[in-house]
Amino acid sequence: MVTDIVFHGKILPIKIFIGNSVARTHHKLSNSLFRNCSLSLFCAVLLMGCAASQDAAPARSIEKLGRYSSVVPFYKALDALQGGKVTEPVTILQIGDSHTANDAFSDQMRTQLQQRFGNAGRGYMQPGVPFRYYHPAQVTVSSNGWTAVSAFSKTATGPWGISLVRQHADAPASMTVTADEAGGLGHGMVEFLRQPGGGQIVVQTDDGGRTVVSTASSQNADAMWLRMPTTPNTQSVTVSAMGDGPVDILGWEVGKGSQTRPEPGILYSNLGITGSTIDIVSKADPRILSEEIRHIKPSLLIVAFGTNEGFNNTTNFDSYAARYEQIIHDLHSAAPMAGLVVTLPPDGVHQERQAPYTRSCERLAYEARGFATPPALNTVRQAQTGVAQRNHWMQWDWRQAMADTTHSDGRCTILVWGRRNPPIAAKDHVHLLKAGYQQTAMSLYNDLMNGYSLWSLQKHKK
Repeated sequence: MVTDIVFHGKILPIKIFIGNSVARTHHKLSNSLFRNCSLSLFCAVLLMGCAASQDAAPARSIEKLGRYSSVVPFYKALDALQGGKVTEPVTILQIGDSHTANDAFSDQMRTQLQQRFGNAGRGYMQPGVPFRYYHPAQVTVSSNGWTAVSAFSKTATGPWGISLVRQHADAPASMTVTADEAGGLGHGMVEFLRQPGGGQIVVQTDDGGRTVVSTASSQNADAMWLRMPTTPNTQSVTVSAMGDGPVDILGWEVGKGSQTRPEPGILYSNLGITGSTIDIVSKADPRILSEEIRHIKPSLLIVAFGTNEGFNNTTNFDSYAARYEQIIHDLHSAAPMAGLVVTLPPDGVHQERQAPYTRSCERLAYEARGFATPPALNTVRQAQTGVAQRNHWMQWDWRQAMADTTHSDGRCTILVWGRRNPPIAAKDHVHLLKAGYQQTAMSLYNDLMNGYSLWSLQKHKK
């Protein structure tokens, strides 16, 4: 078996150990082709006509599909998957705060989509154990000796990738991912930093595969991908630092199938940082981010921030809308072929302990005495809604998904959900419990599938 490192199109030589065999890869450098051309006046006019036609196409799409127009690339990918026209997985990438870090919401989305369109495995994940109580679905992860370095830290320095956390080790350390179901680790990759003085890492599987590679580089730190020496029978993979120099792991991904033939279906990756706002995305290194997006190839981006902005008294709302818009534009520019969904934050309230009192929840429920929606949370919602409407992005309202007959717009429902027996919202009045996340995830799933049905109907009318 040949395992290799992929770096800006280059395949670099490393030693592979499978049983007692040793293999060596060969250098291969992809060639770039450049083509120059000059246009006549006729060609220029023709291109202008084509551009006008292309501009009209999105307008017609927006008119016909309304709020689902920004999701069309995802629907096309699903259609190709269902029609057997593609053999690779379709990936959804959700980026956000603690609501995303908690895999309850994303796993419900993952489960529903995989049941309908096929289970391709777990997909890209933050490395090791990025935070306490980390329990990703479909796999079990353990870690020993690594230190999580989060972009949320005020003192930590980059670079970071799309996961916005990396695992660092100067001494021997190991992290293991184990599939919870057969075939879940048929293929996979590890993303690490090449850096001056970097130490060696070992990637070893439970069925005999073993790869050793140095992370040392004479240049500035940059990301590289290493294929795991897995087989369709692999059940666990361990990534270890040898302790002979600094090692930084940016992420890893696993899926079903084999290294040469991944299982078609759905991969759903959730990358969340507790306590974060949309601004944390700007901490990702643009070059690393671009390479990651090109590798992950998401067909749908879901951007889910807003809760922490709404509960943070230091949020600068004079520039918030502009920052929110620019960061999402930058993220989407790295994945121009992906569909896009932005979410409004779920319901959240706080207890007012000092004047001025609004007690906005008291008018909705007796049990809500003293509670109110933070005014900044409403400001966040207004700013995000304006940006989404201006850019024709599909926006899904997490709070509206919590609405009931008493709370038609979802405001203050988190108090009601927290008093259910059993409760489906947390005692902090900000987070949901597993059942609450699952219920709201079904709302987004059904919303997306309604759009898919509408798009499919229009497609067959042509």
